[in-house]
Amino acid sequence: MEGIAEEELARLLKERSIAAWEFLFERHFDRVYRYALGRLFCREAAEDVAAATFDRALALIDGYSYRGRPALAWLYGIARNVVKESRRNDVRQQGAGLLRGLHPHRNGHRTDHVIPLNHMDSADAAVSRIDLTRAIARLTEIQREVVLLRYFAGLSASETGRVIDRPETAVYALQARALAALRRQLT
Repeated sequence: MEGIAEEELARLLKERSIAAWEFLFERHFDRVYRYALGRLFCREAAEDVAAATFDRALALIDGYSYRGRPALAWLYGIARNVVKESRRNDVRQQGAGLLRGLHPHRNGHRTDHVIPLNHMDSADAAVSRIDLTRAIARLTEIQREVVLLRYFAGLSASETGRVIDRPETAVYALQARALAALRRQLT
């Protein structure tokens, strides 16, 4: 399947060709995973998002039509939605945990840790991760997408341009502005 045209790949995916789906998965799972990791900063959550992205792609393939953009762009769109849903679910669970923590349990005791904390290697790593997450969140949506696609998903400027439907020169400009903004925020 290596070297197959995107339009032909889309046709085979719609026909539910096992070889085409295996090719899509093997070719793009790592990129989708790295994109999710860049959005969530949690390996387990990124793995879940990447897997859910391909599950959802299979469920939505009948509605997909090739319009000159690579299947990877379609996958990133799905991954973006899965990440949003994942964050929404996390907020809901945290909110429910907070409410449970306000009320004593039947034995009269309250929980000590209502919201579970992620295991961090060190306090410095935790602070750096929080700072980077906040700095990336302050970028414009399109700048954030460029940074995540270029540095977390490992796409070239040309590939990123096809995903966000912008020329390669625009990707370089967005990337430069995003990196300048991150430098200002992190120094």
